[in-house]
Amino acid sequence: MDSHLDKLSLDIDSAIELEDISELNKLIDRCDKLLENEESKKRSIIFFLKANCYSSTARTESDSSDYMWSWQQSEKIQEILSLRKAVAEPEFSYLDPIFQCKILTNLGNSLNQFGRFIAAIEVWDAALSLAPNFAMALGNKGVGLTHYARSLYDYSHAGILVAHAVDDLRAAISEDAVWDSGLHPEAAEYFRDNFNNSQSYLENIDYDFEFDFNQWPMGESKKEVTYRTWCLANNLFLSPLNDVCREPVSAQDVLHLPSHTYMMNEEPRFPNYYNILKQEYVTARFMLFESLGYENEHISDKDVLLLDGFDGVQFGYRREQLKTAYRLAYSLFDKIALFLNDYYEVGLKINSVNFRSIWGKTKKNKKFVLHPCFEESKNWPLRGLYYLSKDLFDVDFVDVALPEAKELAGLRNRTEHRYLSLQDYAASVKSTDIHLYITIDDFQQKTLRIIKMAREALVYLSLAMHREEEIRDSEHDKLSLPIQSVPIGS
Repeated sequence: MDSHLDKLSLDIDSAIELEDISELNKLIDRCDKLLENEESKKRSIIFFLKANCYSSTARTESDSSDYMWSWQQSEKIQEILSLRKAVAEPEFSYLDPIFQCKILTNLGNSLNQFGRFIAAIEVWDAALSLAPNFAMALGNKGVGLTHYARSLYDYSHAGILVAHAVDDLRAAISEDAVWDSGLHPEAAEYFRDNFNNSQSYLENIDYDFEFDFNQWPMGESKKEVTYRTWCLANNLFLSPLNDVCREPVSAQDVLHLPSHTYMMNEEPRFPNYYNILKQEYVTARFMLFESLGYENEHISDKDVLLLDGFDGVQFGYRREQLKTAYRLAYSLFDKIALFLNDYYEVGLKINSVNFRSIWGKTKKNKKFVLHPCFEESKNWPLRGLYYLSKDLFDVDFVDVALPEAKELAGLRNRTEHRYLSLQDYAASVKSTDIHLYITIDDFQQKTLRIIKMAREALVYLSLAMHREEEIRDSEHDKLSLPIQSVPIGS
């Protein structure tokens, strides 16, 4: 870092030590002024320092356990947004690898705190791809996996997640572990305690360490094997195991709803809802996969007369598949909101339900107020769903935690209501309010992002229901009918 960034960093450290919120807010303003003219590499550092300011402000206000479980922590949202902006800078990869790991680990930790444990695992893994023995990423990932395991209703899956957690925690406390600024004794002790507890858990359940994760076939044709291998590599199967391993055992969409209850004479409708959500997800996923072979002409493209617009755009069935995959995956979020509206009896009119509005409403003073059924909830996966909604843009809700949220929402609008053309290369042609140009490679990456977010949401939805059923079972004593989801044709 250069001299003025060194000075900024020292000033931030001092304000953090003094827990001076007023000074931290001034330092955030200083960061914003520096960002106006700085080059990309330094911008990543400034965003990181800005995130530290927000993190300290949040910690200062979080002395009570009530705040830690608060669903409205604007400082933490800004911290996540700042860290993501640091990572998104074009020259982020030119920073020292350990510094990159530090930024990524902080981002993973913050996401995990809010119940976004799937997104956190992906970020911790990104850090470990740079430095496989980075202690803080290993330890926090290991702890995060144990929390993830506790949220599962399938105890065999939970054991596998804990076994992976043990491996990460063991590495975090080993002599080979790398600490970014020297050994952190408190963190090391915390990781060691979690390692010992996880080891004891595996011993108590008599975990089978010799279990063969490769005993399942990957498909009956070359295309099926290729498809399933691609899903595994991108963590797209609806199985918690795909978040920790890419062996064939993970290549199954086994996740559904947990055992749950209904009142007598109440329609057991939620498995039907989830069937639709799940089928639309796997359809969108396969459409994206097939679109990757867009250079192959489809039979429906034969003898279709189209004019060359000299704009780098190519047309075809595979490209329309890609657009459909994007639309279909994005639409899942609002359907999940409908599920929540019914299950939690929120009471919103159906035509006013979407993935941002389901959680609460904005008052005339522009203050956002959560619906009572969510406000006091200590349901970690449900909170993950709520904070995932912060990654989607809505004009009525200004707070977002994803830098490209507005762009992703705009693409959905373009595919639904306007014109979107996919280019083979970025030709020198201007987009308009009616007609947007984007390269096919860029759009494929954005479609993959939306599909990964949809998968994340579907996992949180199932696990949130599991936790809610546990809470209801302990708090209520009323006649109900248990429903165990059973596969069709079983």
